[in-house]
Amino acid sequence: MQQPVKAWIVQQRVRFNEVDAAGIVFYPRFFDYFHMAFEDFFGAATGVPYPVWIQERRVGWPTVHVECDYRAPLRYGDAFDVAVSFPKVGRSSFVTRYEVSSGGRLRCTAEITAVTTDLERMESLDIPPVVREALAHPPLRGSGR
Repeated sequence: MQQPVKAWIVQQRVRFNEVDAAGIVFYPRFFDYFHMAFEDFFGAATGVPYPVWIQERRVGWPTVHVECDYRAPLRYGDAFDVAVSFPKVGRSSFVTRYEVSSGGRLRCTAEITAVTTDLERMESLDIPPVVREALAHPPLRGSGR
């Protein structure tokens, strides 16, 4: 029997500038929500803020594959949770699963594959041990925005 994947959860709220003329979150904004949660996860889980990974250590995680399903809209003012988990971890790449929910209803799911990359040489790297540990054992809650 497979163990359930632990998720790191951050709460956010839909801002005025994130909705379209229909009054719902403009679909590409979900990718902003995903990346904000991803960045916040790194600081909380590795003890190293995401900007330090990118700007000082020159290690990044560019996206190489995306799958996303929209199930129900979010509207201006809605509070929502982004649950972040890591169902697949390889040598240099991993899949991040995002589940956006609000009011007890699943609104959007996505799986995004990223590759650990040396940003100077633009070549893949093995996942650093502290990151590998964080992917396997994420903290449970984030602060949100």
